Amino acid sequence: MKGAHLMGKRARSASITDASITSVITTCTSRKTARPTRSSTPISLSKAPQRAFQTAWIERLSKLPASHSVSQLYAGRGFGLARGAAASVEARLYVLSAGLGLVTSDSRVPVYGLTVAPGRAESVAARVQGDFDPAAWFEALLKGPHSVQWADTFGDGQGRVLISLTRPYAEMVGSSMRALPARSLARLRIFGASLSAFLPSEVHCAIMPYDARLDAIIPGTRADFAQRALDHFVREVARRVGYQDSETDIEAVRRTLAKARAPERVRRPRQTDDEILRLIRKRLKAQSGIARVLRALRDQDGVACEQSRFSRLYRAVVEEDVLI
Repeated sequence: MKGAHLMGKRARSASITDASITSVITTCTSRKTARPTRSSTPISLSKAPQRAFQTAWIERLSKLPASHSVSQLYAGRGFGLARGAAASVEARLYVLSAGLGLVTSDSRVPVYGLTVAPGRAESVAARVQGDFDPAAWFEALLKGPHSVQWADTFGDGQGRVLISLTRPYAEMVGSSMRALPARSLARLRIFGASLSAFLPSEVHCAIMPYDARLDAIIPGTRADFAQRALDHFVREVARRVGYQDSETDIEAVRRTLAKARAPERVRRPRQTDDEILRLIRKRLKAQSGIARVLRALRDQDGVACEQSRFSRLYRAVVEEDVLI
């Protein structure tokens, strides 16, 4: 009887701890398991002022086949970390998408190619006439055919809602988060690098104080920093202490980081896309696999190349089907 009582107590403790996190929200990735057609990118639409372009894009979304599950569409380490963190505490997983809005992981959506980052072939900013407003773009997506609303991520529970953000996504979604009620803001925890300048003051109290010392605990790249921080919080902070207010969570993160020392960052020279393309072609003569080639470029060639940028260039070389 005593053993059964202890097992029941452990089970109740685990369920209480797991319930301390209601939802995990992460950003979409340029890496996808399927390739979009031209008709599912902004390139296929005529240039127009932003309001007209938003309308045209949402109309296009409503006509594209919803062929893939969100959880299976996106790839990459960052997305995998967020998905694993959500699964480990049985939290709902959502994705912030520059092309779709805020989507649930189990919904079916079209394969699309769109980014709010400038200088990319699939950048929506390049198709908008005049200044591009990422906050207004996201507000329009929230009314699109595949998006849910912020309120859906909070539900009727009391647990934390965790969100990992990069700076471009913070600029895109921050304004829409400003209107969250106080009870929702109290449950919000935000993860990312140096986000304060890109988010409204109303949500600053929700930013968890992760910094470069995280690299000594969970090594990774700048591209997956936010997801690494979120994953660390789930496994090393929230699951140990159960539900706490944001101030207590902030102090818990600070205590954890106090034990670590940020590794010295290797400064590598930046090169142009053409220079990196030549190095990838050269490496592919003797090596295979995107991770191996990227590691070789960084460690052996001493080249600085952010992971999403490298993935785009690597795919371009592979699709050429000609190695020189």
